[in-house]
Amino acid sequence: MQPTVRTRAIAVVTVDGENYEIDGCYQGKQRKASWFNVIKTSDRKIQAEHLDEFPSPEKIREILN
Repeated sequence: MQPTVRTRAIAVVTVDGENYEIDGCYQGKQRKASWFNVIKTSDRKIQAEHLDEFPSPEKIREILN
């Protein structure tokens, strides 16, 4: 049986005039996020999933290009 995964919005980052929500994903009872997802707030589309570390604005810009 796999542990449950909880997702929680932990930040909103503005990059080039667009807002992106950073979600932390937590497995089981962990207190530290196992990975991060980036979601564009205007249309709720996922831009990146399963990032190993919290993405900086530069990293988000890199993902988008």
